[in-house]
Amino acid sequence: MVRRLLIDLPVRTEWASIEVIRTAVVNCLGVVFRDMDECHAIGTIISELLENAIKYGNWTREEDVLRLAVTGEPGHVTVVVEHPLDQGSEHARKLQEMLAALRRFPTAAAAYQARLADVAARPDGGGSGLGLARLAYEANCVLTAEFDGALVRLTGDVRP
Repeated sequence: MVRRLLIDLPVRTEWASIEVIRTAVVNCLGVVFRDMDECHAIGTIISELLENAIKYGNWTREEDVLRLAVTGEPGHVTVVVEHPLDQGSEHARKLQEMLAALRRFPTAAAAYQARLADVAARPDGGGSGLGLARLAYEANCVLTAEFDGALVRLTGDVRP
């Protein structure tokens, strides 16, 4: 029997929601899969992607929704966070640049080290973009973004 997990839910765009959802999903993963370290790594991905969505999403329209989908089976988990983000916006451009920068390196570790060096060299230290590079490295996560009009689907594909 193949163990599968499927979670698809709308999320309130409140900071307090992030930890509640992370904990709930990690607990669900723990029931389905055995390795709690991997479950916690996926929880970190969920937290980071939800934080980015809440922080950078375009929440000007009341009807816009933040959506989390987690699918998985042993050896492969996919986390998708969908939220409003105009493709032509500054945040969309920075997201695309960050993902392109991650792909330029031969390994996620090399990309993370380069990002750390870049952040350390900057006097302001703010807006580092370090979170996505950390996910790619620490969680063995391949990140992609797909734009559909005013929505972005940021996907973290994990093969623990």
